Amino acid sequence: MSTNRARIGLIGLGYLGRYVYEQIVSRPELGLDVAFVHELAADRLAGVPAEAALPNITAFASRGADLVIEMAHPAVTRQFGEQFLRETDYMPLSMTAFADEGLQDRLIETARRSGTCLFVPHGAVVGLDSIFEGRELWEEVTVVMKKNPKNLDFSAAPQLKPVDVAKPVTLYDGPTRGVCPLFPRNVNSHAAVALAGIGFDRTRSVLVADSSLEVSVIGLTARGKGVALRVERSNPLKGVSGAFTLHSTLAAVCRAKGTAGAMQIC
Repeated sequence: MSTNRARIGLIGLGYLGRYVYEQIVSRPELGLDVAFVHELAADRLAGVPAEAALPNITAFASRGADLVIEMAHPAVTRQFGEQFLRETDYMPLSMTAFADEGLQDRLIETARRSGTCLFVPHGAVVGLDSIFEGRELWEEVTVVMKKNPKNLDFSAAPQLKPVDVAKPVTLYDGPTRGVCPLFPRNVNSHAAVALAGIGFDRTRSVLVADSSLEVSVIGLTARGKGVALRVERSNPLKGVSGAFTLHSTLAAVCRAKGTAGAMQIC
């Protein structure tokens, strides 16, 4: 990737995507330019110059992006991740796509063959770099997330109803691979920890719905070979995303400029 002004392709212009877009166009000191914006909801493109909009995502290579960022849905990575990595660096934020082990292997191998990089943003996870750096040490890694049910997307688990959650209830406790298809928009942080650390089958995920909470709480613990790590972070929410995620995502994009390798924690 160029160490001058990097051209960034944005997929998704929701709460998070709009923030990243506005920061790039209003802060030239970041050294970033918008290569394209792909968004299916036409109303979200308000204020985006027509020449920046990319109606057909398969034409992304024509825009010369140094980095493509997905901020929409895990289906984007499943459908187009390998195409992106054949041409340029890729940073998906919908990390639950990586619960598909075959997809994970294909993306990393594509990056290796193409000389591109698959970036894993830490998002709302404090301590992800330590999980990555100590992945040969850890014997157990646990992520505990607590959220108000109104900030959980139950669409993939219709048998669960947020209105029925009158007191704290554990919605899931088990391997991270199992929670990803149930709450794909809520547990991207769990998926990032699993990908960076000891994998989706050995990482334990706990998801708790608590109507008394006005913030999202994530606790991360790791233990192994005499080493222990414990981090807890609370984060104000809008929809399914937190305020901290906005700033950490932008910081990850800025750190990604000029890096190399098949996979980086940023």
